[in-house]
Amino acid sequence: MTFVIIVIVIISLLLVLLVTEKLLSIWHYLQEAPLWISFLYTIVIMLVAIFGVYLYFLLVRSKPVQEKLKAIDESSLRNSIAQQAHRGVNIVDAELELVELDKRRSQDLFYIALYGTVSSGKSSFIKALLPEQRLQTDVLGGTTKNIEVYQYKNLAIIDLPGLDDPDDLAAEIEKVAIDETLRAHVVVFLTDSDLTQTEMRVISQLKETKKPLVIALNKSDRYAHEEQSMIVAALKNKTERKYPVALISTGGLETIIYQDADGRQYKKVQARKTDIEPLLKAIETVVANNPAILNRFRDASILMLAQSKLNKAQVEFNKQKAEIIIKSYTKKAVFGATASVAPGSDIVIQGTLATKMVQNICQLYEISPKQMEIDQVIRMTGGKLRTSISLVLAVAGNALKAFPGLGTAAGGITHAISYGMIFNALGHAVLESISTLGVLDAQATQQKFEENLLGPAQTLAKDLAKMALKID
Repeated sequence: MTFVIIVIVIISLLLVLLVTEKLLSIWHYLQEAPLWISFLYTIVIMLVAIFGVYLYFLLVRSKPVQEKLKAIDESSLRNSIAQQAHRGVNIVDAELELVELDKRRSQDLFYIALYGTVSSGKSSFIKALLPEQRLQTDVLGGTTKNIEVYQYKNLAIIDLPGLDDPDDLAAEIEKVAIDETLRAHVVVFLTDSDLTQTEMRVISQLKETKKPLVIALNKSDRYAHEEQSMIVAALKNKTERKYPVALISTGGLETIIYQDADGRQYKKVQARKTDIEPLLKAIETVVANNPAILNRFRDASILMLAQSKLNKAQVEFNKQKAEIIIKSYTKKAVFGATASVAPGSDIVIQGTLATKMVQNICQLYEISPKQMEIDQVIRMTGGKLRTSISLVLAVAGNALKAFPGLGTAAGGITHAISYGMIFNALGHAVLESISTLGVLDAQATQQKFEENLLGPAQTLAKDLAKMALKID
């Protein structure tokens, strides 16, 4: 390494000397040359510099890197689902996504996910689009509770629950709506004014789906032309001018207040004019641009959703199985310790059990650490145990006070509780290291082992005491 550094320094010095010599030579020649040559040389240098800046903006700045949806191999995903089903993983949610994908592929429809705040006019839009449909509308808001699908020509309109709905299941409904967006081709966001904080938050989530989006300003007829222009400009600025804005009116009822010459006021309820054509044209333009790409992107989104649900099911399955392994080996440690002498300052006494527990958790997560790595984990956690065994014994002894007649009993039962605490802490430390990092990391395991062992352990100790008393 030292030799390489010396060579690099020498080469750098030589390059500096060569460049300096060339620059001085050029300067010397320019000093002796006529003025017009110096002037021409300066112009050439400036043109080269300008050309370099032009290339930078042309090739780099003008073509920002576009985020692409990571492709998922469908065949591999289907095989993975079958393999996980064989393991016992609950693959129902992932499998349902593939069933839905096959269903939508068989249909010649473009799915439109319809978003909007409560009373923004989603139901009125569908009623204007499909007058024969019997839709319940309510000026007080919040009539759409379920996800409904309506067909208009080759468009399938997915009516999603209204935003800002004061429902206890609002967060869950929002998650379901985002999933439905991933299954759709295009998103329509309906609003009747400038975007609120809630609407901006939802639009930010919709941006993450990378779906084509059309913003529809409903009830636009109640604004003057100047007000319309200001709202449209605000909508475009807040969405970084990425999405088209359509001015529409979904109809419905409006209350008009009249005042006669005597100052008396009269109310009149009348139908608002319906005009949804601009939104339909905007949707058709997006769909017509490249339907094949929209279909491929829809397929990729649903496959990604299926993969996500499979991953979630695997995580839950592995965690449940890992808990069973930890509980099983903790029980074995408790049983083995009832007949042993003092725990001492190491877990080498039950090293075989500890090794087997770590191996089984690793096997569950399909990682294959070397035996020396497992030994290192046990050695490092055992080293930490030396400085805390007195505290572990104290916690174990205190746990026995909860059982009348035992008082501060010591001996085999206390040692059994101690070993149970040690194995439980070790098992969960290994589990967190593997599930978080994807590998068996000795340092991370030791740190988590310390937290588990010296953290709130009284409840665990009492449970282990019950276990030890049953064995005893």
